[in-house]
Amino acid sequence: MKQSKPLNRKSKLPERKLDSSWHMASIYKEPNVIVRGESKRKTSQDSTSKSSAHEDLEDPRTLFDLRNEAHRLSVQLASQTELSAMDSSTSPCCGGHTTNVGDASKTSLSSLPTSVALRENHKDIKGNNNDDEQRKKQWWRWCKSPLCLRLAQEHGGDYFGRTLQAIRVAFGSALIFGTLVVPEATAPLGAAWIGHIWYHVNISTSLGAALPKVIAFSKSIVLATLVSWPVAYGLSFLDSHQQSIVFPFAVLFLSLLIMTCPQITTNSLMLVVMYVIVASPFGGWIWWKPMAWAGSYFICLAIAVLVNIFPIPNLALSKSCRQLNRFEKDMTMLLLSTKDYSNNNGTNVKRARQAISTIEFMSTRIAATIASLKEELPATKVELRLLRWRSGAQAGRDLEAWVQQAENLLHPLQQLRAALMQKVLGEDGNYSSPALAQAKVTLNTEIAPSRDRLVDAMVVSIAVCHAWAHPSEHGTILPNVKAELRQALLACEHSFHVAICKAAHKVEGSSHREQTPFFAHLTRRMSSFHSLFALAESLLRYLEVHDVPKQLDDGTRDDMVQELPKRKCCNPVRQKLGAFMAFWLQKWKWHNEDDRRMALKTGLGMVFASFFVSMPYLKEMAAPYGTWPGITIASVNLATTGSSFQKAADRLMATMIAGAFSLIVGDFFHNNDVFKIVTLVLFTLVMIYLRTPEHAYMYTYSCISVAMMLFGSVKTGYNIEGYVPKRIEMIFIGVIIFAFTELLVFPRSSRKIVQSTSLDFCMTMRDFLRQAVRCSEKLEAHVNESKEYPQHGTNSVMNDSKDPFHSQVLFEIHSKLKAQADKLSNEIDSAIAEPSLGMGQRLQADSFRRLVRQQRSCERQAALLCNTLSKLAQYYLLGEHSIRDSFSKWAHVHRTTLLEASAMMDSICCWLESVFADGRIRAQEGNSVKAVNAASTFRSLEDVRLKIVSDWSKSFDDFVQHNGFEESEPEAVMTLGITTTTILELCRHMQEAGKNIEEIAYHFPTFQ
Repeated sequence: MKQSKPLNRKSKLPERKLDSSWHMASIYKEPNVIVRGESKRKTSQDSTSKSSAHEDLEDPRTLFDLRNEAHRLSVQLASQTELSAMDSSTSPCCGGHTTNVGDASKTSLSSLPTSVALRENHKDIKGNNNDDEQRKKQWWRWCKSPLCLRLAQEHGGDYFGRTLQAIRVAFGSALIFGTLVVPEATAPLGAAWIGHIWYHVNISTSLGAALPKVIAFSKSIVLATLVSWPVAYGLSFLDSHQQSIVFPFAVLFLSLLIMTCPQITTNSLMLVVMYVIVASPFGGWIWWKPMAWAGSYFICLAIAVLVNIFPIPNLALSKSCRQLNRFEKDMTMLLLSTKDYSNNNGTNVKRARQAISTIEFMSTRIAATIASLKEELPATKVELRLLRWRSGAQAGRDLEAWVQQAENLLHPLQQLRAALMQKVLGEDGNYSSPALAQAKVTLNTEIAPSRDRLVDAMVVSIAVCHAWAHPSEHGTILPNVKAELRQALLACEHSFHVAICKAAHKVEGSSHREQTPFFAHLTRRMSSFHSLFALAESLLRYLEVHDVPKQLDDGTRDDMVQELPKRKCCNPVRQKLGAFMAFWLQKWKWHNEDDRRMALKTGLGMVFASFFVSMPYLKEMAAPYGTWPGITIASVNLATTGSSFQKAADRLMATMIAGAFSLIVGDFFHNNDVFKIVTLVLFTLVMIYLRTPEHAYMYTYSCISVAMMLFGSVKTGYNIEGYVPKRIEMIFIGVIIFAFTELLVFPRSSRKIVQSTSLDFCMTMRDFLRQAVRCSEKLEAHVNESKEYPQHGTNSVMNDSKDPFHSQVLFEIHSKLKAQADKLSNEIDSAIAEPSLGMGQRLQADSFRRLVRQQRSCERQAALLCNTLSKLAQYYLLGEHSIRDSFSKWAHVHRTTLLEASAMMDSICCWLESVFADGRIRAQEGNSVKAVNAASTFRSLEDVRLKIVSDWSKSFDDFVQHNGFEESEPEAVMTLGITTTTILELCRHMQEAGKNIEEIAYHFPTFQ
């Protein structure tokens, strides 16, 4: 075993400069500031303490910097402590980092210095800078960057990123077409007009994203060329009459083959490679030309990789590091805001509302950050492998594990946000209730110490996990926070249980009007703390899973990688063989219905387009650009109708813009090839900079079209004035052929799918609630029989089947709900963009989007309800569990609650089925008034929610009177509250969905 390294006192979490949006001064505006369990109070007796507190509140340093210094100081203090009585072995730390002789691993979070001491220490080390020095520093920062860039950053603009991307794309175009002005250098780029298309397709947003894409694209080009070249070679031996007969069938066969081949990526674009090769015998055939064209493609693809390296490196690794830092800051801010909300709830409404708004904002930004991390993760792993070789693979796996863990935190964050933002019915009108105010104070007083300890432990745990997963923080010495987090979680759960018990006894004996708002508030507090506990448990599981084996003494990841067992020599061969077999044994796409439809409609469209190459009359009309209708069909063909039409419209618009610019360039620089290339590069620079996400294809294809037009005038010397209108004509013909096959031959309307699936979701929700009632009936029957015959270990319910409570069926119905919600999310954009032919109404975009969002929220609540019912079943199955013995009516309460919601959903669905007879939410048979009436039945869910709150309040009052808190476990009581909250939220989201259906029905036509 290796000797442990001396403790590196300089190792600490790296300093980070945080943006001003994370400044803590916006929260610490009140006199009382709680940081790590300590309170700073301004007093009128001592002016010195008053001024120091004021400086403390307005210190520009962030809490993240304070936590870094706290960690550094704790490590230094631990290294200076006498360790003779301690065990000399190394303690395992989170994620592969260990401290020497257990110093930092045994550091308690409670021993960390307070924020005041940290700031004073910071002032002693760095000195106090006066105001003049601060102003000079700010002035120098302003002068160091251009004014326009400074203003763009302050106003949230992406000027710098867009400029760099435009420079990269323009630089690549200059490399591709710059050699064309030299006649001797044009041979390697004979098919640059097509290779330039592949360059724009594969340039991507980073090096790590471009490299795998280029490799896969190159494989597809090789396969498409190898498949098409023999067919073209065979056509070259036929005469023109035979070629015109055989060519359409060859195109159909090759199109179906390429579109269903699983080894080919971007199947539609590979049709362009195939079509150019197969059509070449009609214009003069040379057998080696397809290979030369493939070489041109590879050169352009290599340039797509090169521009991400030179002149300015474009790495996903740097983007991921920034996103990781933002995620840690935002999570820290959110956790501190939960502490601030809990401290001020019931005492300072203004501060509590500010904390809620901060939590809502941070949860939204965290979700966006995690989505960005997931998007950049594959590219980041590729770059780590390139830059660090073997150690990079381990770093990539660690980063992927942390991103997956961050994604797991989203659901508790959403639950926390919903619990704080949405008030339960019956809670709003009685904030002045003395019982409610007293109960809130009791809750805050009892839970505050343990809650602060838990939040502090979670903040440091997130920092530890972040340092473990961050690619640039390898030598960081980290404390072992698992024990503290586990103890803090258990202590907070116990304190919350005790706090609820005391708060409930405070309102015992009050009138029902005073009890209802308290119990409504209590359900939300249970849900919010359940979310906080779920976050802590998730972090704890991550820390335990990524613990380091105790046999390793070192704390750096690089040393761990060096001590890993060496791989056997046969392992790489085995891996390569497995990858080879997996590549060639993939399942063909013909077995999938959507892929089969895509292949058939594409093949038929390519057959129609082939007539402009093979039929003499059409060939003469389109010459020499007869391949462009087929290329257009292959390019604009997508899986959904709306997206395909949007892409076709963008292609036409881009062609006209590029044609107008090319005509202007041709008039000004008729015989100057150098200036034509320069204007091409400048046009590319401007269009890429102006590119928007909504019409990105239009801006990109305008650059491609200009390159093709000016490339032809430079390389072949054709007339731009004749080429531009002919190109627009051929592209328009391709769009017409595509529209014919898409709308008439193989129709598929995303609008119909959204209209029918939205209604099917309501029917599936009805089935879900019915099955939930059956599950609760089984639970109630089991509880009653167990209470009546306690001497028997089992009863008739348990002997019924392997799934006594029928929970498996409930999970299956939820899977159907999730599939429908996913389908709606995938189809809504295409349905809104789908063209209307006057045979029906267009979708009301805003109403349908909100309807889809509410149905997605319903699906999430249904998933939570499945989990809570399963958890309750586990509690009821315990032979001597206190929740069943102390109060056996809870199963009856849940059954009646679900029965109320299910009965109301049955009534709603009956109305919907009678009004929308064809199974689609749309106008039919003059049903505008009936549709509004049917949608208005969703409003009755408000009465159901009120009744649920009232019944739950009464039952909980009985539970308190029977000493249920003293006899029940904290987690069991929490599950009871979460179950009721979930049912309430499910009804609320369905009620909101009904409002959106009402808005849709308002736009139905009126018949007279």
